[in-house]
Amino acid sequence: MKTTNKTPKKPGRKPIIIDHDKVEQLAAQGLGPTQIARALGISWDTYNKNKKRSSELSDAIKRGEAKGLAKVTNSLFKSANEGNVTAQIFYLKNRDVNNWADRVETSHTLSIGSALDNARLRLSTSNAPANVIEGEKVPDVRLSAPGSTDKKSDKPQKT
Repeated sequence: MKTTNKTPKKPGRKPIIIDHDKVEQLAAQGLGPTQIARALGISWDTYNKNKKRSSELSDAIKRGEAKGLAKVTNSLFKSANEGNVTAQIFYLKNRDVNNWADRVETSHTLSIGSALDNARLRLSTSNAPANVIEGEKVPDVRLSAPGSTDKKSDKPQKT
């Protein structure tokens, strides 16, 4: 009898081969990682592990995304140049935001304390009494600091 020294096969699963051309095509259509994994019939974990291991897979995804974006951009540009007003507006709003935005954002800061002080100053320089609102006399209550109270009654301090 003849004996041979064969190395035993390693137990485990067969490796999953991912078609990079298919991944590129799916990425070009705008599919995300989960959708690509489902379309390939593999789990997201398997897809993600292969993406981390293989720079070819990552490159296929980047190529596909770039090709899809280029194709849609070219179509949009062609439509805009052929007189499609909606395409023209969309293109301009996205390419030149500073000049073609629908709305202008403005930020305001307001200090309530300074606004009240300015109002009191205006009232004190005018002829109207400072403590009259709509014809009725109201107490002149001013807070010395936020949260400070009269120690005896827990009411805001009057100045």
